[in-house]
Amino acid sequence: MKNLKNSKKTSGISLVALIVTIIVLIILTAAVIVTFMEGGIIEKAKEAVFKSDIRTYQEILAVKNAEKQIELATGNGEGGLYNETEYDKIKEIIPEFKEEYKDLIAIANGEIVLGTRTEDPYSKWLGELGIGAGKTSDIALLEEGDYVNYSIPETERKTYNITEKLGAEATNWIFNDGDESGDYQAGEEVIGYNEEIKWRVLKNDGSTVTLVSADPVENIYLCGEEGFTKGPGALDAICAEVYGGRNLRVEDVNEVLKYEPVPWYVNSDGEQVNRELGFTLGEAIAEDGYDVSEWSKPDNYEELDLYYNYSKTNCTEASDKAKDMIFRDKNYWLSSSCVTVYFSGGAAVFVVRFVGNDYIETCDLYFFDGSESINVWGLRPVVTLSSSVQVVDKEAGGDTQETAWELK
Repeated sequence: MKNLKNSKKTSGISLVALIVTIIVLIILTAAVIVTFMEGGIIEKAKEAVFKSDIRTYQEILAVKNAEKQIELATGNGEGGLYNETEYDKIKEIIPEFKEEYKDLIAIANGEIVLGTRTEDPYSKWLGELGIGAGKTSDIALLEEGDYVNYSIPETERKTYNITEKLGAEATNWIFNDGDESGDYQAGEEVIGYNEEIKWRVLKNDGSTVTLVSADPVENIYLCGEEGFTKGPGALDAICAEVYGGRNLRVEDVNEVLKYEPVPWYVNSDGEQVNRELGFTLGEAIAEDGYDVSEWSKPDNYEELDLYYNYSKTNCTEASDKAKDMIFRDKNYWLSSSCVTVYFSGGAAVFVVRFVGNDYIETCDLYFFDGSESINVWGLRPVVTLSSSVQVVDKEAGGDTQETAWELK
């Protein structure tokens, strides 16, 4: 008979082994949790999402900044780059902007920069993306009329060849009349960057600053029908190519001088009435039986934008600095055409506006009977600085050319 005393084998694990196993599992679990919570998978995933979001915001912002520049170039907006710190404002620009990133980032001079929340790991992650605190702009130092020394980078300086852009016939109505002879000579179709040019602050909106040449440059010849219909656009094109901006316009002048010349109003019958003399436009044109249909009109002439002029003494609301900035010793063209109506004879004259030493007038270029006129005056290039404006010498001030602000 078998010995049953030792026939039963011990099965399962001992209590001690079980306890040891549980302890090991607890340690491993804790290690896994620590790995996830401290720089582990969860943290890495969070970092990846954050960096991906920021890159997306940068791409969206780049497109929005480009749209503003297009608006500026086409004259439909103020241009410039975005500058925002508030969450709601940034959300308007970047609809995908998450509320959890509020105050972590801001927009300065069109770029994503570090916001007021600088705690890690976010500031560390932004730093790894090359994003830090935005540069502090000195734009507030620049006041309307101040002189500044600004130079377009050499890599961006260009020349404008009138015959290449407008065709050889352009020398019959527009060219750079260097000797002011009124006769075209070889070489006068080319306009290059003027390195000696000084600038003044035309406008400062708090985020961008608009500069205008301190004095007129070049000597542009305009003549006849082509000068009226194409002249203002050509002046803008020259300034865009050579100076990266446009030419001064009568709207700019009105804004700086705080002057609104409105010689006409519309009465209850829908007729335009001269505010000072009391007669209607129709009466003026029809005087002496003159028929407007008989006008010899340039192709694509603008709608009637009636003649007016004004002088320094008209601009009572403008500062002396503003008047000094606009009225110069040398006459210069404005990129603004209009139609003059001579009320004594009902005749129409197609003109381009210009500014002189004491007044703003219009230059006759094309008459209702087909005769032509010419003149030679300067340009006033206008540029808008849409990057961070840094002033080198903050003590200089810009009241005179000798104390002009140095920009970098």
